[in-house]
Amino acid sequence: MKKLKIILFAASLLGIFTLASCGDDAHSERAEQKIEDAADAVGDAMVDEKNDLKREMEEATANIDRRMEKLNNDMKNATAEAKAEMQEELNQLEAKRKQLAQDLENFGDKTEAEWDQFKANVRETMKDIGKDNKM
Repeated sequence: MKKLKIILFAASLLGIFTLASCGDDAHSERAEQKIEDAADAVGDAMVDEKNDLKREMEEATANIDRRMEKLNNDMKNATAEAKAEMQEELNQLEAKRKQLAQDLENFGDKTEAEWDQFKANVRETMKDIGKDNKM
């Protein structure tokens, strides 16, 4: 995200300085093109970041599914006490899986501030899953 902010800041400065120093149409057109190119680069960087996070969320969901399947299989031959512990872990994993599914559903377009908060929340959920999902 810092890279994105730097690119956006640089593009803004470039635009301001270029437009301030331009007096004719040719300079204005070049400045507009540079601003447009910078905006495209910023947009591309954000799209890449969103795609990376979405892929990580999908991988985390697959890991939860594998862990849940393993727990369900292990429960077949477990003692009553072990089954109770496994069921508790299953319940926790299911809650985290539901949270990830909800986050994926709400993954749409967000403002930069919303995106930063959304990303932080998802990263925290995946961090918790990593702690709880040791195979």
